[in-house]
Amino acid sequence: MKKTRNRIGIALGAVALCVSFATPAVAGESEIAFQFGLLFPDRDITGVTQDIGEFEPAVGARGGWRFTESIGMFVDGWYSQPQSILSGSIDTLAGRTGVEFWLGGSSSDDKRWFLDVGAGVKDFDVSSGSSDAEVTFGSVSIGQRIRFRDRNFFRWEARSDHSIDDDDLPAGADLWNPQINFAIGTIFGGERTDSDGDGVLDGRDKCPDTPRGATVDARGCPKDSDSDGVYDGIDKCPDTPAGYPVDADGCPTDSDGDGVVDGKDDCPDTPRGASVDAKGCPKDSDGDGVYDGLDKCPNTPTGAQVGPDGCPKDSDGDGVMDGLDKCPNTPSGAKVDADGCPMDSDGDGVYDGIDKCPGTPSGTAVGADGCPEKRLFTEDRKTFVLQGVNFETDSAKLTGDSTGILDGVAATLKEWPNVTVEVGGHTDSRGSDAYNQSLSERRAKSVMDYLVSKGIDARRMTSRGYGEAEPIADNGTSEGRLKNRRVELKQTN
Repeated sequence: MKKTRNRIGIALGAVALCVSFATPAVAGESEIAFQFGLLFPDRDITGVTQDIGEFEPAVGARGGWRFTESIGMFVDGWYSQPQSILSGSIDTLAGRTGVEFWLGGSSSDDKRWFLDVGAGVKDFDVSSGSSDAEVTFGSVSIGQRIRFRDRNFFRWEARSDHSIDDDDLPAGADLWNPQINFAIGTIFGGERTDSDGDGVLDGRDKCPDTPRGATVDARGCPKDSDSDGVYDGIDKCPDTPAGYPVDADGCPTDSDGDGVVDGKDDCPDTPRGASVDAKGCPKDSDGDGVYDGLDKCPNTPTGAQVGPDGCPKDSDGDGVMDGLDKCPNTPSGAKVDADGCPMDSDGDGVYDGIDKCPGTPSGTAVGADGCPEKRLFTEDRKTFVLQGVNFETDSAKLTGDSTGILDGVAATLKEWPNVTVEVGGHTDSRGSDAYNQSLSERRAKSVMDYLVSKGIDARRMTSRGYGEAEPIADNGTSEGRLKNRRVELKQTN
């Protein structure tokens, strides 16, 4: 018996010594464990046929060494005491060594399947004094190792041993022992990988591709506390309100640069430089359509027309802003009232500021400069424009101011009884040719009739309409059109 036990001890020791020398040469891990199991004794040992479910307890220890991800080596020993109806209790000591194959996964996994293939020696010590027995056997087992607390593990396996050398057994005996084994142990050495460096080993990491620097939960998955799509640990603005667009750093964006982030900006397309309110919408204090911050004239009166810079326009240069100017086409130099309309203090039809004779008596015929005309016609001037003679809109009815001027014309014609004249009416180009022709004829006739009513012999006058045919200024401008709308006296003798 001693000899047998020595042989088993020497064999297991040799295996352990070889492994201890081999281990430093490889980047592996080792393990040691306490084992307990359920042994189903062979009837060739017990002398009886075992019923299903009858078993004997067994205890033992094991050591293992993993050289690569998929190959290792193991050594284990077992003690059990099955009962024999012939010999009483049988102290059984078994030692085994072999190769361990790891199936799938990696050393970092918490759960891995394995397949053990090995061989060993079993020694049977019969308590009744009968001769002891010793057999060699082959063994195969399959099971699973489950890690916990990183370096500890639980292990189970289903094992089957079959004798190789049966010389010490009764004639015809053939040893076969199934076992179910369990082990609790500790792992030494080796390295468990953490590919993404998040502190959770690959075997437990449910998100193995986490970006470097991201904070992860116990499963190894990145956390995003503010749900902005940028992981905690990388997020430079970790308290971004929900729903706000963010940049790559996790900070809220401000697309229009107005100081109000996109997530709360009700006007995300504000022009650069415009002043905005708390909602990110541009302000326009003077209501001119040009935003504060861009408006170079921020106090424009309400209603005034402005340019792109927010400053009011004054197209006719009379000092009254467009939009407020009720007479936007005032001739340059004319004095205007608060509404922007030209003034004619002496009522001669020539505006103040242009009138060189501002005190002309009412009814006096005047020239373009506002000064009295001593003669309607001269050798060099056979045509005379009746300045200040105007009509109501789209009508041949004379305005009140016009009659005063025509009174002066009638007085002058009375002083020159031998002069005959043509009263000619002219229009600008707006409207149709036919309409303008008719309007000019009616207006010329209206002036002639008025002069007749003031005592001028109708035989001295004719009236004629020229429509828009004889402009004296550019119809493309308001000033030009004003000049083209006129009544002329032409000397005909």
